[in-house]
Order: sequence, then structure tokens, then C-alpha cells
Amino acid sequence: MAKCCRCGKRFNVSDAREEYNAEFGGDIDYDDEYGHEVCADCAIADTESNINIGKAIDMMNGDEDYDDDHVKRWL
Repeated sequence: MAKCCRCGKRFNVSDAREEYNAEFGGDIDYDDEYGHEVCADCAIADTESNINIGKAIDMMNGDEDYDDDHVKRWL
């Protein structure tokens, strides 16, 4: 069992990998992003946050339809 460097929870790396990769349909790889140091819950929350921040930046740049509530929440 590994210990998450973010929340301190003990977790099974293979379970975290499966949960993370299932959440993102394999588009983002758990091993490449978190290297067995972060539990699935923290990794998923972190990745979702990064995706939402990126989406808000794209909205500000005019690359995506603007949603004022989303931009205010994430930037």
C-alpha cells in the first residue's frame, strides 16, 4: 500500500490507476501524471481542476464559448 503525498490516505496503486483511467477514459494516464504518489481521489480532483482552469483560459482567449460563471469560478 502506498501513502498519498497529498492527503496521507493509504491506497492501492493498481486500484487508483484503474479508477483514474476509467474516470478520464484513458485519455490521461495516471502513471504519467502522478507516478504512484497520489491516491485516485486527489488525482481526479486535481485533474478536473486543471481541466476546468484550462477551459476557462480558452474561454478568455475566445477559443471556446464564453461562460461567465465558469470563468469566475475557475480563474
